[in-house]
Amino acid sequence: MLELIILTYFVASLSGLLVGSISTLLATSRSVTFGLTMLHSILGGSLLGVYLNSFFNLDIPVPLVSTLVAICLSIIVGELIERGFSEDMSIAFAVSIATTMTIVFGYMASQISSIAVSRAWSFIAGTSAITTLEDLYKSTLTTFIVLPIVHLFFHEFKYIAFDEDGSKAMGLNVRIYRYIFYSLASVSAAILSSTIGVLATHAVLAVPGILSLKIFKKHIIPSTYISSVIIMLAGYYLSSLLAIPPSGGIGLISILIVLGVAAYGRRS
Repeated sequence: MLELIILTYFVASLSGLLVGSISTLLATSRSVTFGLTMLHSILGGSLLGVYLNSFFNLDIPVPLVSTLVAICLSIIVGELIERGFSEDMSIAFAVSIATTMTIVFGYMASQISSIAVSRAWSFIAGTSAITTLEDLYKSTLTTFIVLPIVHLFFHEFKYIAFDEDGSKAMGLNVRIYRYIFYSLASVSAAILSSTIGVLATHAVLAVPGILSLKIFKKHIIPSTYISSVIIMLAGYYLSSLLAIPPSGGIGLISILIVLGVAAYGRRS
């Protein structure tokens, strides 16, 4: 029992680090909308994976399918931006594709079996409070891949977001950096969604970075990591007290923190 508790909170801490790295990047590069949009792609890709496994009796990892779908749609967004479309229009087009996939494959999966529906719902609301070794492997591998790359190219990502023309003038390959950034966000969102669910990832992905920018004028990166880990650990603990999936506890903690900061801001 103790080993299971340690495993659960260790995975929660890893997830917090993963959230912190992407949340910082999304907030400082003004790409929060894109990050949240990618979660629509994750949901559509997850339902596609569930349908393929159910219909063809396969055993393809659903997070792999959702990651590939998210990366493909992020490439579409990047290409549209490169060809002169606005970021809002490009993102809206990707959302329409992801939403269509969610509706179509969600319906088709529901026609196959009730198990397919329950598997699809697990990616929306998150899995149970029982953490598995598979969750540990996925979280560890993704964290050790994403964090170094984020910090290696952090300034390039931010500079491109604020001054794309200046970045091109400096000789930066904006397209490559944009694809790296989009791919990192997609992979992180897919792994987080496979454990805590799309809805909870929606709630927690942008909160730490935005709060750090608002509250801490300095040391934004470490404060984002710390707040992300705290949110994840507190969310898991609250979910165990209320006997609900971790996604519910994480969502409640995120909401309470945002309301608290808003109330503090009004008083100050």
